Amino acid sequence: MTVTESKIIPVFIQNVKAILRDEGPTERGLELIADEMRWLLERGDQVASPEIPRGNIHTRRQAPPLYTDETGLTLAQASFPPDHMTPIHSHGSWGIVGVHKGTDLYQEWRRLDDGHGAGPARIELVDERVLRPGDVAIVPPPPQDIHAQQGYGDETCYEFVLFGKNVMQLPRLYFDPEREIAEEVVLHG
Repeated sequence: MTVTESKIIPVFIQNVKAILRDEGPTERGLELIADEMRWLLERGDQVASPEIPRGNIHTRRQAPPLYTDETGLTLAQASFPPDHMTPIHSHGSWGIVGVHKGTDLYQEWRRLDDGHGAGPARIELVDERVLRPGDVAIVPPPPQDIHAQQGYGDETCYEFVLFGKNVMQLPRLYFDPEREIAEEVVLHG
């Protein structure tokens, strides 16, 4: 499919909305949306903002979303430097992470207790992998939307991230596995 530069994001969002309408954010639906993210990544140089702040969706220096709407569906860009891992965290939404440039050390965590919010929280590392350009990771719906990441090697990782809710406005949880606690944090862009 040939799509002009100005229509790449609208076509991506239209396809994602059709999947959500037909499948919802089910396992199958998220797999189909991950395929759409791969399509977007193939065209990433045409739509990536040249000005991603040195920071990411865990700092106060966030780039404005590439797309957001009244339902909360949000497409954003993020960068993750190689010098430190993000806190282990959740966003309160399912998501699809797609690596545009660089490499990403991506950790998936799972909550072992019955909790959904702040307070006592037991978690375990489920998977750790290196994502390269074109790779995607599916962030499951809450309460299992727990992950951490950083640029891998000496590279900053640049990503597109699609969320089912506008996570730039939602509180998120930061987890401390040693203290077995989750703390609510609010960041503003």
